[in-house]
Amino acid sequence: MNRKFYARGFLVSLAVAVGVGAQQPARGRAPMDAPKLTAEEILEKGIAATGGREARQRITSIMSKGTLEIVPQGLQGTIEIYAKAPNKLLIIQTIPGLEIKQGFDGEVGWVYNSLQGFRRLEAEELETFKRRATLHSEIHWRRLYEKVELIGQEKVGDRTAYVIRLTPGVGNPVTQYYDSETFLLLRTDTTQDGPLGPITQEAYPSDYREMDGVLVPFTLTTKAPTAVVVVRITERKTNVEIDDSRFAPPK
Repeated sequence: MNRKFYARGFLVSLAVAVGVGAQQPARGRAPMDAPKLTAEEILEKGIAATGGREARQRITSIMSKGTLEIVPQGLQGTIEIYAKAPNKLLIIQTIPGLEIKQGFDGEVGWVYNSLQGFRRLEAEELETFKRRATLHSEIHWRRLYEKVELIGQEKVGDRTAYVIRLTPGVGNPVTQYYDSETFLLLRTDTTQDGPLGPITQEAYPSDYREMDGVLVPFTLTTKAPTAVVVVRITERKTNVEIDDSRFAPPK
């Protein structure tokens, strides 16, 4: 196994939960004539469907642990996620022979790869991870994105979804798909610029469960050009004590 190849693909494929993406028009997307809802209203209904702003704001820290599987290669590992208000985040991903850490301590964004070493995030990559590190980023969409647009409807599996494009001040747009009946998030499309060109991926949250008054997806399936990665959360705790030093870059 070429560990360096999988290290790059592994990191990109596990850019979980709300990343960046310049999107290509999706096949089968239908334009909407005189939509009854605006993009802003759909985003707000999505927040309400999963518990509302107040329920989220009562949660000031989250610790999650789970398993991950890189399907085509048959690799299995673990993932740990530590998040703390307002914008601290640490993600630890491991498979045999490889550990990758991504962190933001409120000022510095960084990545540590046990094969390739440490580097600081800069420019667009830093701005993207800062948005991701914002705790409950979905309720802060007005601050994090300069423009939101309803661009059509599309099938996600057997569900019809509203398609919303969110454009930040720095970085590529994000395209999100909200169930037209439940308003739960069904899919997020992103594209990350890399040394070999843009890498597009699709993330599918599922297995929503209620915890602390908030519906949370316990499974995330990410489809990228080189792999399909499935993350399953097995443990989740909220309002736990997390020392700020955990988010600091390695010395």
